[in-house]
Amino acid sequence: AQKDITEKSAPPKSGEDVVPAAKAGGAKGGSKGKEWTIKLEKKDGKKLGIDVDLSGGESLVVDAITDGLMQEWNKAHPDKAVKEADQIVAVNGTRGKAEELAGVC
Repeated sequence: AQKDITEKSAPPKSGEDVVPAAKAGGAKGGSKGKEWTIKLEKKDGKKLGIDVDLSGGESLVVDAITDGLMQEWNKAHPDKAVKEADQIVAVNGTRGKAEELAGVC
């Protein structure tokens, strides 16, 4: 089954370039990052390849990228790569609490 994931980059660290956000900021302190949609098709027993933290409130916070579909996405789309500390704010059109987003995966 195909997974549509809307992902938001982590807020920039001191000294990094700031990318203006088109939509509302991150879960902590209203910080802003860019937002984009990625598509992962879960089939042939492949894993998503992502560890997330559910304590992000309205998002899943990426803890690690492991072997799987997300790593393949990152290699194919380096300009939209998902990184540690990024936030997943929607899955298959569902937005809401982190637990709800994890349940859709």
